[in-house]
Amino acid sequence: MGSVSRRAIGGSIHRIREFELEKVNLAEEFDILQIVGEGWFGKILLSEHRATDTEMVLKALPKPYTAVRDFYREFHYSLHLGAHRNIISTYDVAFETAGFYVFSQEYAPLGDLTSNVSETGIGELHSKRVAKQLASALEHLHTRDLVHRDVKLDNVLVLKSDFSRVKLCDFGETRRTGTLVRRRNEWLPYSPPEVLLTNTDETYKAETSHDVWQFGIVIFVCLTGCLPWQKAGSDDPRYVRYLHWHGSNGVLMPVRRPKLFKLLTSKAQRMFRKFLEPRPEKRPGGLADLARFLEDRWLTRTSLARQTDNNLEDEGLCPSMYSFHSSVEEKNQLLFTLTQYGIETTVDRRAKKDRIRDWIQASVITEVPEDEEEEEDDIEEEERQKEREAMEGKRDSRHKKDKETPANTSRSASQ
Repeated sequence: MGSVSRRAIGGSIHRIREFELEKVNLAEEFDILQIVGEGWFGKILLSEHRATDTEMVLKALPKPYTAVRDFYREFHYSLHLGAHRNIISTYDVAFETAGFYVFSQEYAPLGDLTSNVSETGIGELHSKRVAKQLASALEHLHTRDLVHRDVKLDNVLVLKSDFSRVKLCDFGETRRTGTLVRRRNEWLPYSPPEVLLTNTDETYKAETSHDVWQFGIVIFVCLTGCLPWQKAGSDDPRYVRYLHWHGSNGVLMPVRRPKLFKLLTSKAQRMFRKFLEPRPEKRPGGLADLARFLEDRWLTRTSLARQTDNNLEDEGLCPSMYSFHSSVEEKNQLLFTLTQYGIETTVDRRAKKDRIRDWIQASVITEVPEDEEEEEDDIEEEERQKEREAMEGKRDSRHKKDKETPANTSRSASQ
């Protein structure tokens, strides 16, 4: 079985080393126990190496859809970055078969965040745990001038049921900061507005602020169980409402909050307004600011009631969590590719289909009881009043100082 030593690929993380891949007959050397992940990128296969009885995870990238240079880059970044405790470990095993480029990774038995987030989220405590660990992983990339570019629930793996250990994975889209990249197919709900403004097949610069936006979307879904919008574009009414609310200062021109954001406290709203800043030049390039929000309460009482009361009135569906990774055409195409090369495949497709249906049917925005909504609005109005008084106090102080300055100048001159 093909292997590449860590010493051989050492050195700069930005120097992608190409090497000869050993050719392996996958069907002869491995028993495929389960497909634990699938998508346009290929398959994640839980397998057992027959010669050594060793259980391992193989990431198999179909040759018809993967340039060998892209494979080298993903394997290189995965191997270099995997030493971080919140990034999936990649082992020094890489080879090719007749139809695939393959490398070996750590197994995450609890799956990804998509498999673990319910229609009402995972709760505040667990969301904060995920946020802290995911931010640490992304900062690890950013300090090495790398942008992940594909941060989403599917690419955050869960290793402990209490979310005390999650790991970032899939570095197929990772590029050096400032690199010109071509816009391809991406899942629209995670794409920042500046990327959506780029036409397909046109180029844009990979920036760390891209990851910050996607981080914000992931944590929002963890907290609420809902996507805030389908796409950050002018043709999405949910995003347009958010844009209008975000653009107001909340003091001189109060604007009604988007309904999903009413599930969040004012401090959590402030955090998301920072990370989901529509203007890329104003958005943070990193996640250092997260620490100052971790001690704050993020969910309102209304949101907590929503998590425990299944009888609350439905107002409308959350934006669908259905991913193009789950499209029947791509699943069948990849399943065909695997079986074409003699690999038996088993995957509980009905369970995944049922989970997606549950996302669509059960992820609802609940109606806020009028008394609680009025109470929250009163609290926000008090906060706005305090901010107005503070601003007026500053103006009065500056005005008083300006009036006193000429007199002081005259006294100094007379002396």
